[in-house]
Amino acid sequence: MTHDIVFRDATIVDGSGGSPVRGDVAVDNALITTVGTVDTKGSREIDLGGRVLTPGFIDVHTHSDLMLLAQPDHQPKIRQGITTELTGLDGIGYAPLAETERQPFLDYFAALNGSPAVSGPWDTVNGWLSSFDRKVAVNVAHHIPHGCVRAAVVGWDDRPATPEELRRMQQIVDDAMQDGAIALSTGLDYTPCAFGNTDELVSLCEVAGRYDAPYVTHMRYQLGMRDAIRETVEIGQRASCPVHISHFNSQNNEWRLNLEEADRGIALGVSITFDTYAWPAGSTLLHFSFPDWAMEGGVDHMLARLARPETRTRIESEMNDRVSGKGIDWSQIRLAYVPSTANNHLEGRFIDSIAVDRGETPEHVVVDLVHEEQGVIAAVAHNSATDADFENLMRHPNHICSTDAVLTGGSPHPRTFGTYPRFLGRFVRDRQALALAEMIRHMTAAPAQRFGLVDRGMIRPGLAADLVVVDLPKVASRATFDQPVEFPDGIDMVVVNGSIVIDHGTHTGATPGRGLRRGTVVQP
Repeated sequence: MTHDIVFRDATIVDGSGGSPVRGDVAVDNALITTVGTVDTKGSREIDLGGRVLTPGFIDVHTHSDLMLLAQPDHQPKIRQGITTELTGLDGIGYAPLAETERQPFLDYFAALNGSPAVSGPWDTVNGWLSSFDRKVAVNVAHHIPHGCVRAAVVGWDDRPATPEELRRMQQIVDDAMQDGAIALSTGLDYTPCAFGNTDELVSLCEVAGRYDAPYVTHMRYQLGMRDAIRETVEIGQRASCPVHISHFNSQNNEWRLNLEEADRGIALGVSITFDTYAWPAGSTLLHFSFPDWAMEGGVDHMLARLARPETRTRIESEMNDRVSGKGIDWSQIRLAYVPSTANNHLEGRFIDSIAVDRGETPEHVVVDLVHEEQGVIAAVAHNSATDADFENLMRHPNHICSTDAVLTGGSPHPRTFGTYPRFLGRFVRDRQALALAEMIRHMTAAPAQRFGLVDRGMIRPGLAADLVVVDLPKVASRATFDQPVEFPDGIDMVVVNGSIVIDHGTHTGATPGRGLRRGTVVQP
């Protein structure tokens, strides 16, 4: 017998958090078949000379939904060693949605998810996953987005759901879970999710909880971080549902109080995990700064409001109220994606600087740009978080790594190209914040176990052959805020389902990714 691939003399970091071991790994028919000593030859023999071999990295917070279909080689992510992408985050998504219901989501979230000319049978989670199966470079698993559920039943209205509407929404969640959705996600600072109250979320999470699927939340940050955590804990406790908090990033040394709040929830019996991407900035829609009422009805209604002087003035006056009463520091907001030829030169520039050039207030500039770009505009928001803040979060045993990457624009957040190499180079090798094996666990086995990806996340015989070769002395992010579009160093090879996608720094063009379902082993 000849193996398909044999990795020789690897430092095997298997994803469990256990100590690395030196040995060989054999791959056959998309599966890991032997770990330790491999006596039989491989059709492809790869001598690693002690370089690190890990399971493929799992990114639990992405905005790849549409751009992955448009650019199936998925180079910004696969070159980081990411072999599995989770879609449908922040309550944003396109499945399950009837074709007639998609356009408001395509319009509202175009700045984050892009607007390529792609489509598919997305009225079910099965249909969504089939759009990717063996057609893209990475695996794909899907959350059911609360926004889709609410829009399909309640629409984009700012009102509570009726009891009958709640029953219909619960049925949609149940159908999606039976199709293999890995979790229920929401984004409570985005409409229509923001219009859902705590009771509504509890009722939907009760369904997810029956499948042991997590409630994954971009929390209601307008409440303030700790009150947002308290609402999240309440939902998990009342619904008997696990909880995963998205992009749990703290600044100004607030990490301790925020973690204490999460740990109180754990002490109450709620299973809580969280993810971070460890960069001192976030990225989102520029009109994220608008009050919720301005978005009621979707983008067309928002643009109509911006065209009326009285509502435009009200929006400008209320924008700063969204940041826990602190106001927005426009000197820290830079434009990431501005699609029009008239304004594209503004990508990479800060709002306050543009306002000075135009002789306008920053709020006036923001409203102008959102109106001119028809709502399709994204920004990077810098903050004061430090490496020490991130390290205190990532040392928590329930921490999981993510990128929250946005694939649009010429000046994106550098997390899009360099997050996982940054975890390994900056935080493991250089700052020794975490042992290598523990950080790899946060990238592999921990997310696989949390989201029911039962055949991924570890180097074990019989599991899927998603593998990454890391040159630890060299691994580093080359992406910066000023030059964000840079591939990393030190990710030498990436294997997805037994197919080599990155081969010594070269993308092979292979598209072996599979649609993954919660609790289900993918057949080769």
